[in-house]
Parts: sequence; structure tokens; C-alpha cells
Amino acid sequence: MPTVRVNDINMYYELHGRGTPLVHVGGLAGDARAWARQIQWLSQHFQVLCFDNRGTGRSDCPDQPYSTKLFARDTLGLMDALGIKRAHLYGISMGGCIVQEAAIAQPERAISLTINCSFAKLDRYGERICQNLIGVYQEQGAHEAARHMTLYCYTPPYFNTHKEEIDAKEKTLGDAQRPAHAFLHSARACIEHDSRDRLGQLRIPTLVNCGDQDPWCSPACSEEIARLIPGAKLRLYPGSSHFFLNEHFDVCMPEILAFLRSVQD
Repeated sequence: MPTVRVNDINMYYELHGRGTPLVHVGGLAGDARAWARQIQWLSQHFQVLCFDNRGTGRSDCPDQPYSTKLFARDTLGLMDALGIKRAHLYGISMGGCIVQEAAIAQPERAISLTINCSFAKLDRYGERICQNLIGVYQEQGAHEAARHMTLYCYTPPYFNTHKEEIDAKEKTLGDAQRPAHAFLHSARACIEHDSRDRLGQLRIPTLVNCGDQDPWCSPACSEEIARLIPGAKLRLYPGSSHFFLNEHFDVCMPEILAFLRSVQD
């Protein structure tokens, strides 16, 4: 399995496809397997770099406080190690926070930003979800936390009619091969993330996407990001929740591709 030393950890990574680099940054619970369908689709058009964040899967999981700034340093360090000078930065949920921090730290590295189901600062409801998941994880473990998590990620109609898909997603999230402290540090990093006073400095083409029924990273959170980043575009997907990328795959992926192609490197 390909790993490389980045900062103080060994990071697991994968490269898929050819072309302009696109750095795919995952969220709180999943490793690089969690968004395999999207990665496979994007790799038809770009060279996609995906990886396991610090504290997840096959990357190292040091027992220390994590932050989205630290995750961003890991992301930029991995780009350095692989010789990627500039790339489209594409983040999902916590990954959307990470690409915000990476772009703020080194804006010259970002061709564009695609920020999916994310936040500049969690609202009270989203913070409570993270706090509750921390409690479930501590008391009942990863698999039960995954069963709770999917209830915040899909609309009830989709949840009720896609049992096999969601069972597989719960298994992926629950089997992400991390010690308990790694999930807890990552969840606390989400709660502590706040980029609101710094997003206005960005001058990078940005697309912000969200499901209009997302309880975890609410549409209001995405609207705030789009308002704070000059020139950012906002797309809300009706009838979808946190994992709108699954619920509306056939609609959202071509629209994301159209945005990425509209940006000149």
C-alpha cells in the first residue's frame, strides 16, 4: 500500500486517472474508500489524489489534539511529497473545512475549491450532532456510531429505499480502522473549526454544494460560506441530505464537472 512520510505521520494515498490534479479530501468518519464512486467518476477527467486523513484508516493515528489547520498542513504536505504544485481542491464535510484551511494557508496551490456539505462554523444543531456522536462512539463503539451517523446523512425516503447501499456505507464507516481517540480528536476538530473571519481573503473560483435538507451541515452553513468567499457559486440540491452526492449523483457530478472545466489553470 502506498504511504509517504508527511509531517509527523505516514499517510496512505492513492492516485487515479490522468490530467490536471484534483485533491479529494474526505470527511469525519470515512477513509479513502468512502467516496469510491465519486473518485472513480472524477478520475475519468482528472488525476485524482485521495488519501486517508490523519486518524483514519491506513494513515497514522497519533493520540494528540487534531485541528482542521493540522489536516490542511497534512494535505499540503502530501501534495509536496508527490510533486503536486497546484490542484483543484475538493472537500466533503470535514474535508470541506480542510480545503478552506489549505486555501487560506497557501492560496497559490488551489486552482479552484469545491466545498460539499460543509461549514465555516457549525451551527448549534450541527455541533450537537457531533457531540452526540462522540458520546455514542465512547459508549458503544464505531459500528453503532456509524448506524447513528447515517440517519443524519440521508433523507428518510432515500434511507428507506436504499438498504444495501446504506448498509455498505455503515460498514465502511464503522470499519474505518481507527483507534477511538482518533475519531474523538477528529470530531472535536469539526466542532472547533471556524474560518469565518478569513474566507473573505480568498480570490479562488469556488463552488459550494449542499443538500437542502442537510441537518448536520445545514444549507445556512453553505450559504454562509458562499457569502463570505468573494464570487463563490452556491448550489442547493432539493430533496437531499448530507450525502447529496449519493442521493443526486447523476445530477450533481456533471454539474461539478462543468464548474471544474470552467476554471482555467
